[in-house]
Amino acid sequence: MGAVVGGKWPLRLLVGAGGLYALYKLAALTRHRQEEDPEPGGGDCEPKKQNLLHRVSDLKVAGDNAGSADTPRGGVLAKPPAGLEQQHLQVVLGLLQGTSDASTRERALVTVGNSAAFTVNQDFIRNLGGLHVIANCLFDEVTSVKVKAMNVLNNLSMNVANQEELKIWIPQILEILEATTLNSELQVAGLRVLTNISVTNNYHHMMTNSIPHFLKLLAEGTESIKVQVLKVLVNLSANPDLTHDLLCAQAPSSFLSLFDSCVNKEVLLRLLIFVANLKEHLNLLQGSVQYEYEVESLHSVIFGNPTLFFLKLTTLMLYQDNEVKQQAAKIITRQS
Repeated sequence: MGAVVGGKWPLRLLVGAGGLYALYKLAALTRHRQEEDPEPGGGDCEPKKQNLLHRVSDLKVAGDNAGSADTPRGGVLAKPPAGLEQQHLQVVLGLLQGTSDASTRERALVTVGNSAAFTVNQDFIRNLGGLHVIANCLFDEVTSVKVKAMNVLNNLSMNVANQEELKIWIPQILEILEATTLNSELQVAGLRVLTNISVTNNYHHMMTNSIPHFLKLLAEGTESIKVQVLKVLVNLSANPDLTHDLLCAQAPSSFLSLFDSCVNKEVLLRLLIFVANLKEHLNLLQGSVQYEYEVESLHSVIFGNPTLFFLKLTTLMLYQDNEVKQQAAKIITRQS
């Protein structure tokens, strides 16, 4: 990463802006600095970095839709970034790396996260070494800094090339997910990153040990946690190679209660897709290999008592939403 030398960076930012306006602004900035710091060479680059941060941190951070697996790959904002260029990113990343002040780190992460919503900047940040700078913030002692780092990684993980570098941080994200408070903002943010990374099968094998915890979150989490963890589980269940790992995992005793008609549609629909994937792949497995499953396994809870599960599905055939009815019917057909 190239360094910012002395006081030359404001001039670089103005090059290309053109016209008398740029010269006027430069002159005004020079007068202002002379009034505040009459000693020649007495300043450092920290105030200049802070000034840049103020000017670029009012962009909007991409929200849940931009970071979900339901969004088509490349569905991030396609328009060019609003004035945030590679040299600006370099300065902000340098500030993030060089300060321990939590509020400054948060603002720097918000700034990088905003820029990472634009496709072109996802490559810039990687090429500047920014992925490691941002991911290192996951070790920060301040929870709000970790949350904002996760939000940045959420945007950056929409990029396939970025995923290849970010894979080394999957264990850390999973560890944070299990250690943090249930239903916390940090937990939701971590699940969003895993949702993006699990869109392809490339890194599924790194998440298999956390499947029991995913199922625990599904049983105990709030509605937003349930939806987010189901996005991950649906992605994993789409991979036939993970069918046995998923079905072997210990399932909560309350798992079947999630199929009640009073459950929110967003949860219910994803849950049915998850089970439909498992059933389809299980039918293929049974044609080649016979497995034995523990009593508390997901397989035993869903398919060990087919009558009870069948009754749950037939009740859902009366559900008011057609998508839910179709998914329930699909599982019933595969059951028979």
